Formats: sequence, C-alpha cells, structure tokens
Amino acid sequence: MSRTERKIAFVAAVTLLLSTLEYLIPKPLPFLRLGLANLPLLLILNTFSLKAYSIVLLLKAIGQGMVSGTLFSYLFFISLAGTVSSGLAMKALKTALGGKVSLIGCSIAGAFVSNLAQLQVASLVAYGPSIWIAAPLMLTLGVVSSLVLGLLAELYLQKGTLPKAFVEETLELSIPLTEEAKHYPAVAFASLLCIIAIITAEGLLVLALVTALMYFLQIISGRRLRLLPPLMLLLSLILLSLFEPNGKVLLSLGSAAFTEGSLILALGKALRLMSLLAASQCLVASNPKLKGKGGAILLLTLSYFGLLSTSFRSTKGSLTERVDQTLLRVARAETAPNIPGKQKRGINTGLFIAGAVLVSVLSLSSKFFL
Repeated sequence: MSRTERKIAFVAAVTLLLSTLEYLIPKPLPFLRLGLANLPLLLILNTFSLKAYSIVLLLKAIGQGMVSGTLFSYLFFISLAGTVSSGLAMKALKTALGGKVSLIGCSIAGAFVSNLAQLQVASLVAYGPSIWIAAPLMLTLGVVSSLVLGLLAELYLQKGTLPKAFVEETLELSIPLTEEAKHYPAVAFASLLCIIAIITAEGLLVLALVTALMYFLQIISGRRLRLLPPLMLLLSLILLSLFEPNGKVLLSLGSAAFTEGSLILALGKALRLMSLLAASQCLVASNPKLKGKGGAILLLTLSYFGLLSTSFRSTKGSLTERVDQTLLRVARAETAPNIPGKQKRGINTGLFIAGAVLVSVLSLSSKFFL
C-alpha cells in the first residue's frame, strides 16, 4: 500500500477516534455534533490534495457508521451530509483564500455548512420540517464549538510533532498486522430481512414489540446496548410534535399543544427509527466482507483506529502530550502497554435467525390482521 494511502487511512482513523469520543456525549438530538472529528481535517487542509481529502471524508463517514453501528440507518445519511459538505467547504475556502483565511475561519464556515446540510437531510429522512426549529440552537452551538476547534487546530499545528512530520515526509507510517474478523453471512441476510420488516410494520403495538426484539437481537450480535441515544430520539420527536398539531388536544402548553394524532405519529416514527438503528447494529456486527482497494484502505483505517483507541488510554501527561504520544506510537508501530479487554464472543446464528423470523412474522401480521 502506498505512502499516500497509509496517510489517508491514518488521518481517517484519528477522525474516528474523535468521533467515538463525541458519540459518548449525551445530546438533545442524536445527530447533533460538536465537531471534534473536524480537528484532523483542519490540520490537513494544506497538505492533502482534493482527491486524498475527499477519500478521508468518505472513510470518516463510513468508518464512523461501522464503529457506532449506524452505517445502515438514517443517522448515516445525516452524518454523511454533514461530513462531506463541511469538509468540502473548508477545503474550497482554504484553496481559494490560502493564507488570507485562518483555520478558525475555515472551522466556522465548515460548521455552518454542516449544520444546514444535516438539518436538511434530517428533515427529509426522519424529523420532518419541524426540525428547522432547532436551527438557531445548532447554528449558535456550531459557531461557538467551531471557534474553539479552530483555536485548538492552530495551537496543535504549531506545537504538535505529527503535523510537521507529515509536511516534511519524515514519518514512514507502519502497516499494522490485522486479523480478519469472522463473517456471519446468515446474520447479515437476517438483518436485511429485519430492516424490510421494520419498514413495512404497522401499528404502535407491533412496532413496540419489533423494537424490543431488535434490541434483543442487538445483544445477541454482541453490540453494546446504549439506551440514551434512542431515548433522546424519542423525546425530541415528541417535543417536535408540539409544532405539528393533529387531532384531539391532550395537553396545552400556552400556544402549543400535544395532540393525539401528532403523538401517535411521533411514537410510531421513533419506534421505527429505533428499530432500524438496532438492525444497523446487527448488520455491522455480521462483519460484511470488504473487497477491492477501497475495502483494503477502510480495513487499514479500522486497524489504525483500534490501535489508537488502545494506545490513548495508556498515555499520560497533558492532552496535547497524550495526543502526540498516541499518534507517534501508532504511526511508528511502537508497542503500547497491554490493556486487558473482554474477549469478543461469537454470534448465536440459530437464535438470531429465530428472532429475525419472529420480527418478520409480526410485521406480516400487522398488514393482515390490524
């Protein structure tokens, strides 16, 4: 693999590490981001070609979807829109103005474009037009967080070791040894059937049962069950239903009101999206095979990401020192202290398929008997 491809995979892996850390922060909207993963993108604006930069953007979006388990869900499309639009906006601005615009300016522009793109896609695939009510909050938060990120990028560009090594081509990135994960084609096929069943299911009771079953299948597949993001999704959809009255008024809050029709629609949409998120987790857990040059670069990105995650936990010192130590250690293939972890168990394919069949039966029953 060429030096450029290794650099692309390494930078993309750093964005995944920062995306993962940000994913753990509770947010009022599941797709709301502070933009931590834009830090590496800011640092390579001057050193990566447009082609290499665009590949990093795609690897960031796809890798983040695989790591978080949202690759086959609505969140992936929202994330992809934000990542590509903000990245290309920052690259275009830096290319056009060069030294006349700082990384702070690029960061603010990228955040603004990203938030608008995410709101537009979110309104199309999940929330509807009422999501634009969150625009002032998102744009304000985006300006503040992007200002801080721009400052951090300028600081690290001056004091960090790795940016200088990248520019001077003095760092030869190593290729880590990778062990191919076991593939579960039957689980992948069953997960796809579940996605079809979830999309076609009708009725709140059936959707609630399907959601519970999908969380059960997610546990079987070995993916960690995190309840806060879906609960925040449910809460946000219910609150947005205040601005789309439909049917009998159940509760009034000044000029806004919870209505029966809007609440039923909000609950149904939330349960469907929560089920699709769980199905996405299961599909990712099946470890689909990665083929071709693109698959090799993505696999290398995920390998770097695993090493970065382990190494970061073993470093000490200030945040800048820890980041520098982690990046250089992984780049040079230096051995990090062993951190004990849980052995990943295999997937009980028979039990998973049985659960998937039950999901399909529930979906079919909702079409014929409800």
